[in-house]
Amino acid sequence: MSLRLLGRTVAARTVARPSIGLKIRHLQSSVPDSSGFSGHDNTKNNTNLEILDLALTKVHDLGWSSTAVARAATELGYSSMAHGIAPDGAISLISHFMDRALDETCIEVDDQLHEFPDTSECLRFICTTRLKQTLPYVQRWPEAAAILAQPQNVPLAMRHLTNLSSQMWYLAGDKSTRIDWYARRSALAAVYLSTELFMCEDRSPNHQDTWRFLKQRFQDMDKAEYIGSKTVAFGEQFSRNLYNILASRGYVSH
Repeated sequence: MSLRLLGRTVAARTVARPSIGLKIRHLQSSVPDSSGFSGHDNTKNNTNLEILDLALTKVHDLGWSSTAVARAATELGYSSMAHGIAPDGAISLISHFMDRALDETCIEVDDQLHEFPDTSECLRFICTTRLKQTLPYVQRWPEAAAILAQPQNVPLAMRHLTNLSSQMWYLAGDKSTRIDWYARRSALAAVYLSTELFMCEDRSPNHQDTWRFLKQRFQDMDKAEYIGSKTVAFGEQFSRNLYNILASRGYVSH
């Protein structure tokens, strides 16, 4: 199988992503490189990932919280203060999950993308695969969304969603540098985000309503007027989309 991904270091839960200016080491990965991570840094980062992975299993009961991280550290035999290597607690845990979910999505979809006849269907499959990564946490995801919507966390949320959207377009075969590059990615980011929040409230069998909602959003996105012909400032548009969507669902105040 010829992966679009360049490689994966399992010990660090790292996927090296396609070279599109978005190659990000998972949580500042512990993989040593020519820039020279010391052995101490390597051990510390591996410990960080180990704690955060276990903390994800605590989210159902403890939420996206420093408490979940501290509990995981204690269960692994570290001092409860060891979670200081993830000093931001909840936001570190959320960021870890989003990186991990994107890594897993890229690996899962890679050898299936050739089966789709057009870019829109391919993108919808990638979105669906990524959304399913959130399903085990769906009851707690509104809490994560509210944390990400806090003003100090919006830049991080924007970076994650920008990376997700760009990665999805790249995997679907879009490598263009056209003038609507930012608008197309902003449109996909808005589709993904609105569907993810819809999924949090969906009680239909097997989340059938979520997949119908996603399909409709893609039909909307395919319309020329949805994407528009002018380039927009991605950061400004995304921030507005994030806030408006969260506010419409009661996660933040208007």
